[in-house]
Amino acid sequence: MTIRKKLLTLLLGVSLIPLVTYFVLDLSFSRIVRNRVQDSLRVALEERASERLVEMIDSYDRTLKISAQAVRYGLRHYADQVQQSLWSVNIDKEESSPPQYLVAASADLSREIQKYRFLNTPEGPQRVVDFDSHFVFPAQSESHNLLRSRLSHLAGTCREIYSIGPESKLWVYTVLADGTSTLYPSPGFWPYDEGYDLRQQPWYNNARTSGQLTPTLRIETLTGKTVMTVAVPLFTRDASFAGAIAMDIDLSAALETMRIPDQWGQGAWKLLVRLPEDKRQEVEQAAVICCTTFLEGQQQPGRRSRLVEVCAPETVAKMIENSRRGEPGIIRQAYEGVDSLWAYGPSDRAAGFPVLVVPYQRIVEQADYAQQLLFKNNIRAIQIATVLIFLVIVAAVVLAVMRARNLTVPITRLADAAHKLAGGNFGVRVEIATNDELQQLGEVFNQVGPELYERQKIKQSLELAREIQQHFLPAETLELENFQVAGLCRYCDETGGDYYDLLDLRTVATGRVGLVLGDVSGHGIPAAMLMISAGSILRNNAPHHGENLAEAISELNRHLEKNSEPGKFMTLFYGLLDDKGKRLSWTSAGHDPAIWYRPECDEFGELPNTGMALGIVYEAEFSSSDPITMRVGDIVLVGTDGIWEASDSSGQMYGKERLIDLIRRHKDESAEQIASSVVESVLDFCSGAAQTDDITLLVIKCIN
Repeated sequence: MTIRKKLLTLLLGVSLIPLVTYFVLDLSFSRIVRNRVQDSLRVALEERASERLVEMIDSYDRTLKISAQAVRYGLRHYADQVQQSLWSVNIDKEESSPPQYLVAASADLSREIQKYRFLNTPEGPQRVVDFDSHFVFPAQSESHNLLRSRLSHLAGTCREIYSIGPESKLWVYTVLADGTSTLYPSPGFWPYDEGYDLRQQPWYNNARTSGQLTPTLRIETLTGKTVMTVAVPLFTRDASFAGAIAMDIDLSAALETMRIPDQWGQGAWKLLVRLPEDKRQEVEQAAVICCTTFLEGQQQPGRRSRLVEVCAPETVAKMIENSRRGEPGIIRQAYEGVDSLWAYGPSDRAAGFPVLVVPYQRIVEQADYAQQLLFKNNIRAIQIATVLIFLVIVAAVVLAVMRARNLTVPITRLADAAHKLAGGNFGVRVEIATNDELQQLGEVFNQVGPELYERQKIKQSLELAREIQQHFLPAETLELENFQVAGLCRYCDETGGDYYDLLDLRTVATGRVGLVLGDVSGHGIPAAMLMISAGSILRNNAPHHGENLAEAISELNRHLEKNSEPGKFMTLFYGLLDDKGKRLSWTSAGHDPAIWYRPECDEFGELPNTGMALGIVYEAEFSSSDPITMRVGDIVLVGTDGIWEASDSSGQMYGKERLIDLIRRHKDESAEQIASSVVESVLDFCSGAAQTDDITLLVIKCIN
């Protein structure tokens, strides 16, 4: 991928990450704000709705009481008119209705005709309900003529009574003791069967028994509606019972007069609850005597739903308790899985109370709407911000592409020059004039070529020195009758100061070979040069001195002390191996004692040092040791301190104990295998740490 593409990718990443973060945080915070606003609105709306519901229930209860009062006064007034007309009897004056409860007889009642459409059947004649007259039944009764003569006057009074809340009125009955009956408004015919006698109705009997105004809850025969029939008894001059005046109040229509806001209307329920007189049974026996929109399918003639069928018993008990105390209230209660608020009013003389049920969702839907509105506005703001940020990103990308050439051209020049430099053109240069870090990089690059050229020459010199040094080491092993001799050298740098040599002296000393192992102080080329010089001198002089090891070492010491740099010295082991006699003599100039292992008795010994290191004192004296005789299996190992002083990564040294243990374990192997095992063991021990010194050793093993 080119730098331009990488920069573009980086720019997009740097731009998009904050953008995505902004979106996520904005959505999260806006969700929190919306939820808080919604919760606050819900609480406020619920509180306000509770207040309004209680106000509506309380207002409806007051309206019902006023309507009931007006009905009582109107019926008493109408009864007084009937008694005056028929028997010249007045009722008690304190029971008379105040004039303000009666309305003008000219009120428009044409809309109420719809309530009586059940009088018309598909095959029957069209019936017209008349609000200005009564229908009298039966025609042949003795009271018929007397009633008919007074009906025009009485019809006006009925119209006045009917006009007080006409939406909840059905019939006004006048029933005399002899069976003569009138219906107001006049349906134009007798709507009941011929044998139907209004005197058998419970409301008539209740008025006759009580002798006063009496309400009776019943199912109206013609419509099947639940009505409250309010009856007033009639008396003759001698105070004997003469009949009853009654009016049907449609409780369903009365419930419909309870006005609620339009936004709550859908799904709202209205009920009238009647309480039993026995308070011990009030929770179980509290009956829904009338309802709108719910429970209507369960209403059957003669059966009323119990309130506990739709509401929890503990909730019913709380409503009854508060209602009996005359306190309206609010309860939150679900109905058929719909969370709702139930507002209830006070009971009238412990008889019953109205209930208004509004789904909770209708009340708080404004809060939901506010949350949705906030969400839409938030999304719109995010969209606008996205467009603006996208335009900024596009502008930034265009600018970056246009300006990227100022960055990529110098880098391309550097890359081309680097390829040429890698190909060996150390004189290549690059010209960059951007007055920034790229120009500094170009200047540094121009310095790299010459420096690499110098390092290349040094590397070539080191490689040549390494080849010379490796060429100086023995290329072949000596073939001996009774011994195996093997040597290995592992440098820590390209060159080193260790060396070993195998000198074939059998032409000047019968059956004898020279074994040389040296360690020059320091590393690198100076040590390698000193090692090569010392080895060359010893290799040239050894045949002249033959078995005189001390003289050969002394001559080498004088040369090194005279020609080497101050502070440079060398330790050396020079041994003479007699293949026929299986003896080994040596001279050791400051070198670590060689290790002699005799497996026959499993003992280790040392070949001690016989003089000081070479190159320190010009007139230093050296001597040869007495020879040792080796038996079959004996092993002599001569090594440099790079073996036992090798350290691992924790600083722990390899040590001679490990070396001795390794020789014992590999005693049955060849000299070459033993030498290889030693080097591998040291390198494995130092695994993870750099090699800091040369590793060189000679292994002599007697095999016959």
